[in-house]
Amino acid sequence: MKTTLLLFCLSLSAISFSQNRITDTSATCISFWGNKESKVYLIKHSKEKFDALKLRSSSEAYFEAHVKVIDSTSEGFTIEWVYRNFKAAGTPEHIMNSLSSIMEGLKIIYKTDDVGMFAELVNWEEVRDFSISNYEKVVAENTQTKEFIAALDQVKSIFQSKENTEALLIKEIKLFHTPYGVEYTKTGSIIETELPNVTGGSPFPATITMKLDKLDQNNDLISISLNQTIDKEKAGPIIIDILKKLSSSPIGDEAEMNRQIKAMEISDLSEYTYSLSSGWLSRILYKRTSNIGPFKQVETYVITEKK
Repeated sequence: MKTTLLLFCLSLSAISFSQNRITDTSATCISFWGNKESKVYLIKHSKEKFDALKLRSSSEAYFEAHVKVIDSTSEGFTIEWVYRNFKAAGTPEHIMNSLSSIMEGLKIIYKTDDVGMFAELVNWEEVRDFSISNYEKVVAENTQTKEFIAALDQVKSIFQSKENTEALLIKEIKLFHTPYGVEYTKTGSIIETELPNVTGGSPFPATITMKLDKLDQNNDLISISLNQTIDKEKAGPIIIDILKKLSSSPIGDEAEMNRQIKAMEISDLSEYTYSLSSGWLSRILYKRTSNIGPFKQVETYVITEKK
């Protein structure tokens, strides 16, 4: 259970933005969306879980995000984001427990600042009530075991705060808005950050490398990447503590401990392509790899604009 929690606890950190717009070697991702403009995005979300290098489960979810600017001011944008046409494939556990399976028809209203950075979820109580209702419908289609009832009660308790609702239900939205307001250069830049430690210990020291990969003004396209990894050298003592907690038997061999630290991987790779003139994204690739002891999970999002 501790491993499962750790694999899901990591997220991209907020990054301060620069006001720089564009030079020969740099560009800033800024939104120039028009009021009432709309886009449709196709989203593929997949997960693979391994144990001792053997694939134990895999799953895929496909859905659409219908995105519309419903208000635009000098201070920012109000966005309507609606989930449509959800389809899932994989293990029954995934279908029952994935938050994606309760998204069909969910309408989310949120605000950004003037450059497109996510600001706040506006209709969080409506989002919470809609999600709980859909979850109850999913559970009702199956045998009412104690596990299902306990899961439903846990979901209801989690959704009682705006912060938890944002963290659990709008992951794709926050992923969508991650690159906005940030200056990217061809040489790249590295920022030190920290990742939360759900086991209760100190946070993980980490770094984010941000880079402008392609600047094609003739075709109005820019490609950028963000690569976040744990600094294993600085995080060594924290990792040792976690490995001891996860191990079924005491780990007394220092060489074995160092081997596991070296093999451990927790990283996020994000790639974005967007229009320089409008700021609308056309493609997102996000891959999170979590490799801890014998356990490994790879989670991937591919988001593309529907033409």
